[in-house]
Amino acid sequence: MDGSHWTTIQAVAEKLGQRGHVVVVVIPQVSMRLGPTKHCTTKTYPVPYGQDLVNHLQAQHGRRMNMNKSEPFLERVSGKLKGMRNLRNFLTTTSESLLYNQEVMSYLREQQFDAVLTDPLVPTGAILAEHFSVPSVFLLRGIPCGLDFSAAACPSPASFVPRFFTLNTDQMTFVQRVLNVLISFLEPLLCRILYQPFDNIASRVLQRDATVAEILSHASIWLMRFDFTFDFPRPLMPNMALVGGINCAVQKALPQVRRNLLFCCFQDRKVMVI
Repeated sequence: MDGSHWTTIQAVAEKLGQRGHVVVVVIPQVSMRLGPTKHCTTKTYPVPYGQDLVNHLQAQHGRRMNMNKSEPFLERVSGKLKGMRNLRNFLTTTSESLLYNQEVMSYLREQQFDAVLTDPLVPTGAILAEHFSVPSVFLLRGIPCGLDFSAAACPSPASFVPRFFTLNTDQMTFVQRVLNVLISFLEPLLCRILYQPFDNIASRVLQRDATVAEILSHASIWLMRFDFTFDFPRPLMPNMALVGGINCAVQKALPQVRRNLLFCCFQDRKVMVI
């Protein structure tokens, strides 16, 4: 995964390498911000597109992120679906470039890995883990159609857990809950739009009928990149761990002068710290 997804994966990979583990990062030759890391070995594979396409998709994504949230609901959903289809086609090509590359796959098989760390939003790493019969560790923010929670058999009642396109929180009115339930009926269709090509890829690689949902259900642990301090509470399974803030930089301590000033501000004050 590229972009902000790579920021988190890179932080974990670097820490594993610092602690003496052998870490191999597998990335395409053309990307937005993927690249070598200090404590990891990098293995690249060729892709049938250039940097221009990556830059174009990045610009499109930026425009979608800046869309006015006051736009009609259906227009907002239609725009997001169109962008998802374009991104899906790009990611499918990238996935096929790795999984159908016999030379790279042979190299990875020979390494005899103990685990695969990946963001399952793009299930390439999950398919690799299934193909090599090694445990998979998923590190993610979430999947728009709720496939992560359904694959993990995690309770996700539509009257309680807000859906991706609604912009609701866990504090919903009756009308918002009704809309939330209706949107939940569309999630299987959205999952099909996003992941049907990957179902075909997985079946070809594994040489059996396979789906992304089935493969994700075999995860050893889900590292969920959010925190209930800022996100709405929801049910989780025992193999789900909250790791919100895992890629935040550790700030330097305040200089002594500023610390003294801070303590003076609260001298003889009644302060509650939560």
